[in-house]
Amino acid sequence: MYKIEEQRQQVIDFTTDLTDEEARKKPDEHTWSILETLEHLYLIEGWVTQQLKESLAAENVQEVKEKPIERTVDRSHKVDAPEPLRPKGQFDSPDEALDSLSKSRDSLMFLLRNYEEDDFRKRAMPHPAFGKMNLLQWVEFVGYHELRHLEQMNEVKKSL
Repeated sequence: MYKIEEQRQQVIDFTTDLTDEEARKKPDEHTWSILETLEHLYLIEGWVTQQLKESLAAENVQEVKEKPIERTVDRSHKVDAPEPLRPKGQFDSPDEALDSLSKSRDSLMFLLRNYEEDDFRKRAMPHPAFGKMNLLQWVEFVGYHELRHLEQMNEVKKSL
């Protein structure tokens, strides 16, 4: 349906052989640890799911042009996360982070199962980099966003 399950699996596969120590270690004071990055993914998915619920409930139909959200994976353009979506040290291990990511994914999938694809396509909400995106693209953005940060986690792991 959406590639978000395949993209999530890549994140899960990345953490398979990761020790808790590797996950917590930061290459420098300005770079998130792998565990912090996983927390950020959890926070984003929860936030997006909540925003989708509100947009769907409002029934404010508005169609917008599709945006090139595949560019999300391009790490040559740095984007600072808004303060509420920055990690705060919520998780102690990759397993704990993955458990929470599984729960946030369940919430998103529940929403997807209870609405028609057209409901997502005919509603929009603003994105800080792409402007107004339809809700379907927001769902797809979650997966691209995870791939972006998977690359970041790979970079962190290599630097350790």
